[in-house]
Amino acid sequence: MGEASDPGGDLLRGGSPKEILARLVDGDPLEVRARCKEQLHLRALLLSLDRLQLRAVARIAYAAPRWQGEPPLDRWLVERIEHSMKELMDEDGEAVLSGIPDPEATDERYAFLTSLLGIEPHLGQRACVAFNAQPEPVRKAFFAVLIEGQRFNRYVAEGNGSPQEVKGYLRAAFRALGLADEFRRRPPTEGGYDDF
Repeated sequence: MGEASDPGGDLLRGGSPKEILARLVDGDPLEVRARCKEQLHLRALLLSLDRLQLRAVARIAYAAPRWQGEPPLDRWLVERIEHSMKELMDEDGEAVLSGIPDPEATDERYAFLTSLLGIEPHLGQRACVAFNAQPEPVRKAFFAVLIEGQRFNRYVAEGNGSPQEVKGYLRAAFRALGLADEFRRRPPTEGGYDDF
């Protein structure tokens, strides 16, 4: 399949990466934001959607002159988004390991952790790095049960592990986020996890 047969491929042809970038940010014609949101959800990662979108659009524009229609556009875009996610996670991890405070670490990209989980904004970057380093089953259990509000028993019944395994995943997620005490105190809820 060539680029001419891929809807949207014409946006990636002609011009410099800077010119391509201008076309991509004008109304988001390739729906990069929606694709980023979908990938964050599928991978169950705590990253700022705005930050990921900006990085992904830049990566797409930079790589566009080398795309010749293979792989198909949808897959190629997802590969650029995945590369951008990895870059952002690596950058955050390096910042946390360096011990040098990130001047942006208290900005709104971690505000959702404060509102959702009560994590102090200045601890948001460290919590995200620790959470994103967890195995996928841990992250997915946390997203399903705590963020999306799926009932614990339903999540288990859908084949995501035994009750003990899923409890272990949730404990690991809470520990990674620095909320181990909250996990022990949090009462069962109708729409969330129960029988801990």
